[in-house]
Amino acid sequence: MSNILVTGATGNVGGALIPLLREAGCTVFAGSTKGQRVAGAKGRQVDFLNQRTLPAAFEDIDAALIVTPAHPQMVAMTRNAAAAAKAGRVKHLVRVSGAGADPASPIAIARMQGQCDKQVIESGIPYTLLRPKNFMQNFATFMRDMIRAGTVYSSQGDGRVPFVDARDVALVAATVLKEPASHADRAYALTGPEALTNVEAMRIIGEAIGKYIGVVSISEDAAVTAMRQMGMPEEVVEMMSSLNRIIAAGYVAEPTDTVRAVTGCAPRTLAAFAQEHAATWR
Repeated sequence: MSNILVTGATGNVGGALIPLLREAGCTVFAGSTKGQRVAGAKGRQVDFLNQRTLPAAFEDIDAALIVTPAHPQMVAMTRNAAAAAKAGRVKHLVRVSGAGADPASPIAIARMQGQCDKQVIESGIPYTLLRPKNFMQNFATFMRDMIRAGTVYSSQGDGRVPFVDARDVALVAATVLKEPASHADRAYALTGPEALTNVEAMRIIGEAIGKYIGVVSISEDAAVTAMRQMGMPEEVVEMMSSLNRIIAAGYVAEPTDTVRAVTGCAPRTLAAFAQEHAATWR
């Protein structure tokens, strides 16, 4: 595929994907709300909720990465993106979804992701669904300040997560987009190499920065209250709360070998990630 649109271009996956595609000789367009140039790629404005302007983002595009944010209207966003891609005769869609995505799931986050995936599937465009478990990058963003302060509050108990580096998800996406026919109508569950509890993850990060980081268990009600105080929309609170519950119950603990199988490269470890990002937490 020569002309590729990367939405979410300023995010962790999109930002890592653009250089990989450009190195492979693809013409890449960086899709974002502001339409700015990203990593040397020409920008295109992408507003998933504006059906009037969205089709222009997909003009003369052969394949696209679709990244819709955690948002109360993310299903509508994905539906609009798929419709605009179809109108633009896009030949392949890659969507960053989530592990366990299922439109009929009783788990809010899995149900929402599944409903979004359904929009892509029903578009009739050949697709590939990338379903990562929790990103390592969350430690350097959402959890950064808690780690800096030396105490992480969590309602996930002793649940294990095979955290995956967003750069490995980007590598899978690049592999797919360079030869999409080999990955058509597939869904890939993406993880890192080892499943860790939050205590174990904080021990690894603590070793990288030379500091003890404690983990304090809190109730899910307390976690929900904190998210509401942060101003999260209620639908997003419900999704994040459901994620906390399924992690605590052990439902996301199993690693996969999909990153290696698709790309030929071993996924990054949290220890390697922590060494690279140590300055973030100091």
